[in-house]
Amino acid sequence: MMQVNYTKDAFITLTSLINFIEANNTIGAGLRWLNRYEAFLQKSLFKPAQIKLCPNFTFNTLQLRCIYFNEWVIAFSVHSGYILIEALLHKSRISD
Repeated sequence: MMQVNYTKDAFITLTSLINFIEANNTIGAGLRWLNRYEAFLQKSLFKPAQIKLCPNFTFNTLQLRCIYFNEWVIAFSVHSGYILIEALLHKSRISD
């Protein structure tokens, strides 16, 4: 799998989500969620260039590709040698 990088906004969203999960669940819940998320990325981003562009108009215009992890939309771009996760949004926040 290629290296995964995050934009500042996507990374802030990810850390805020992990902190929220940790604060509202049992100790270690945030870390367990992060482990499942990372395993999902490793499995799903094996051949990132084959993933279709996002159906959302704005993301599609920006040539972003989307995968879905539970209730979360992960919008990313593929670059030479790395994947850039540009947005991590709850699916209720966007429309196709």
